[in-house]
Amino acid sequence: MRNEQQILTVLYEITLAIGGEVSVKPLLTKTLQQLLYHTSFPAGLVFLDLPPATGAASVEARLEAVVGDFELVESVGRILTLPSALLRGGPELRKDPDLLGSLHGGGNSYSVFLRLPIDGNGVILLLGQNLPESELPFTRIFQPVMANLAKAILLCRQFDAYSAGLITERDAALESLRKANRVLTTLSSGNEVLVRAKDETMLLREMCRVVVKIGGYQVAWVGYAQQDEQKSVRPMAQYGVAADTFANLRHTWADDEFGRGPTGAAIRSGELQEVKDAYTDPRFAPWRAEAIACKCASILALPLMDSEGHAFGAITIDAAETNAFDEEEIRLLRELASDLAYGIINLRSAAQLRKGLEDAIQAIAATVEMRDPYTAGHQRRVAQLAVAIATRMGLAPERIHGIRLAGTVHDVGKIGVPAEILSKPGTLDGTEFNLIKRHPGVGYEILKDVDFPWPIAQMVRSHHERQDGSGYPDGLKGEEILLETRIIAVADVVEAMASYRPYRPGLGMQAALEEIVANRGVSYDALVVDACCQVIEAGFAFA
Repeated sequence: MRNEQQILTVLYEITLAIGGEVSVKPLLTKTLQQLLYHTSFPAGLVFLDLPPATGAASVEARLEAVVGDFELVESVGRILTLPSALLRGGPELRKDPDLLGSLHGGGNSYSVFLRLPIDGNGVILLLGQNLPESELPFTRIFQPVMANLAKAILLCRQFDAYSAGLITERDAALESLRKANRVLTTLSSGNEVLVRAKDETMLLREMCRVVVKIGGYQVAWVGYAQQDEQKSVRPMAQYGVAADTFANLRHTWADDEFGRGPTGAAIRSGELQEVKDAYTDPRFAPWRAEAIACKCASILALPLMDSEGHAFGAITIDAAETNAFDEEEIRLLRELASDLAYGIINLRSAAQLRKGLEDAIQAIAATVEMRDPYTAGHQRRVAQLAVAIATRMGLAPERIHGIRLAGTVHDVGKIGVPAEILSKPGTLDGTEFNLIKRHPGVGYEILKDVDFPWPIAQMVRSHHERQDGSGYPDGLKGEEILLETRIIAVADVVEAMASYRPYRPGLGMQAALEEIVANRGVSYDALVVDACCQVIEAGFAFA
């Protein structure tokens, strides 16, 4: 009666352990722990999915779980070759040191084993040095437990497979999110480049840098379609690979060996082109060696489209992994290519507009000087000296460019002054001088509606204003006058005094410098005067 009660207790506790787990690994570990506890064996092993019996003396089996032997724990997950007599057969308690010799290791050597088959799924081996001191029929009482364990293993494997699927889906979703975030960051940085870029070369170089440094891609490059006989593709900018590497590569957008790659095909078709594996895709054969050297396994080429829907180039992005670009990543990179094309077109339009404006300014300046031959070249020379002063003062190149243009047309208002007054050799009377004083305002009226990127009209209006408010036409003083205008004002005075005029000979550069120094901080901005003197002393001369 006592043994029966003990058996029921053992079965109950082991059954609870089996029913409390949902994953195979903890199920096997808990079952072994319970069996070792109730049998007093020191160590236990589990083998699952034994191969079909063939009559061979040995069998290869995967060790799934170990409890009680720290050396054998290191073999979990490995395939062990063991005697068939040890793993195959019914429940058995046996002393056989020779049969267990293959499991000896470190300080552990076993002489006794209890084999418990898991209802066709595998086998449990309990190991020890001596037979257990127990009256319980171990070979018989655990049979129902092994049947339940076999069913539990099946259920736990189904749960593990389901969980693994969820984890795979989660990991895939996280990877897709990571890629999307990476491209969004690249897009944001690319938009900053679009805003800052002052010319096309800077835009292309910075965009390639952003794609590699911020986006984490291997290589990015931009190529433009050439209208030559070979229909070649000219590399315009790259990042992640040396420029001379591209110089030695041939790309075309023709329907030939060198034009069927992703870049040429994108330009030719106007459609995105993807190479999922550059190491094996035959389309990428002409550049495979370079792709391997640069670790570029996936290639994505996106066409750059003009306003009429024609591809004028492509941006090509290379990734280190095969099949690297997912659907959302491609969608966002399309947006980046579209933004880049828009930026290129805008910069080209702005450059064309600027050239048109500058050509118009030069034409206006030439018209004024044709009416006033005695001051021919005056505006051009004022612009030269003003640019030299502004450069000495450390102004930004773009600001200096505006000063040059304003200096070139600062006297455009003289077009409204009668020619006989402009060329009068004698002293002007009051009425004539008042007519002359109108030219800054007339110049402003001519230029005020032209959309320059600089305050050209205001510079022209104020170039006769003075620091102390004694100038004209508005009596501005100090900081009310643009710095650009204060620079042009000093350059205007110096050039006018140093050069010949109808009513007097040229006074020379020394007299001009004495004038601005004498009125430094009164009529003329002190810092501008200092910069002008330094420029002249450094050897400046009118061209």
